[in-house]
Amino acid sequence: MTGESPPNERPSRPPVDLSAQIQAAAKIADRSRSAGAWSLDHLKLCLPVLVAGGLILGVVGAVVAGWGAVLGVLIGTVIVGAFFTFSAVVIAWVGRTNPNTVMVAALFAYVIKVFILALILMTMPIDGPVNVRWMAGAIGLGVFLWLGAHMRYVWTLKLFYVDPR
Repeated sequence: MTGESPPNERPSRPPVDLSAQIQAAAKIADRSRSAGAWSLDHLKLCLPVLVAGGLILGVVGAVVAGWGAVLGVLIGTVIVGAFFTFSAVVIAWVGRTNPNTVMVAALFAYVIKVFILALILMTMPIDGPVNVRWMAGAIGLGVFLWLGAHMRYVWTLKLFYVDPR
């Protein structure tokens, strides 16, 4: 029985080296477009799509209804871009600093945006230099384009289902 290990004891094995697998997972994570749940990377797609839609609608407005329509399209497009960007920045910042309060921050951001929009609409005369119908159309188109671009971004985003670390 000399040289044999007792029946309850396992023979010792060398430690497993997982450094290659860890490096491969890190490369995949670096290649991923995801910077985490609080990323603002979607703005790189949503803002250009919004601007392109605003430019096309602005050209159509200029041809069909004149400079009042162009001004309305410009204001409507800026409203959509500013409002969605404001929400994204607030939620991302709060999510990074205190994730437990994200819903409260999102609600406050929404309430602030509603008040700002109400102020804009209450102070803008219906028969003024801005064609409010074209502004409303730009807002509608902008929301549609922004949400479509955001959905495309999310659908094509590479996300890990399990943290590779």
